[in-house]
Amino acid sequence: ITHAAISSVVPHLTSVYVESIRNIFHIESFIINHENSDIELKVDVPEEVGTDRICNSAAAQKLYGCPSIIGDIGSATNYDVVDKQGAFIGGAIAPGLKTAAHNLFEKAALLKETILTVPSTVIGKDTATNLQSGIMLGAIDVIDGMFNRIQSETGWKNPHNIITGGFGELISPYLQTEHTLSSTLTLDGIRIIFEKQ
Repeated sequence: ITHAAISSVVPHLTSVYVESIRNIFHIESFIINHENSDIELKVDVPEEVGTDRICNSAAAQKLYGCPSIIGDIGSATNYDVVDKQGAFIGGAIAPGLKTAAHNLFEKAALLKETILTVPSTVIGKDTATNLQSGIMLGAIDVIDGMFNRIQSETGWKNPHNIITGGFGELISPYLQTEHTLSSTLTLDGIRIIFEKQ
């Protein structure tokens, strides 16, 4: 290992990773930020844009083309919107599947945690399938709805719709939105940004 690049949205851990990489591999890490990414950020406060979203934008621009709408379905569900010139123009952030589910479990003591799987029917017959329907099918409909809203607001006829994130592979087959599944989009973005340096 001769090089290291970091995209971190947990600032207090960034220094831990930098120090560990320095101690183990004797190399300095390249820390991606809003200023060194070579991605134009057409938003009100560029420094608030998470580097994961910047990396997604870089990868979408290089690998799929623009305009792009990215659904990053992880601990949060981010919608990253990249215009025809490859600039990040904003998006939306919603609670992720696990976050929404855990919140529900905490508020309703009688509900037990259930596996986050997509049920075969909308109408659940027991508590577990009711939860699976509400959480999973509800999330799928929200994601489709957000893609539709973003496409309608931008007026783009055929944007590149991309799904990524920890739950991307699980959700992808059930979406009505035509899209490309790219499980490594953020990592590809880290590499692409680093290679431009």
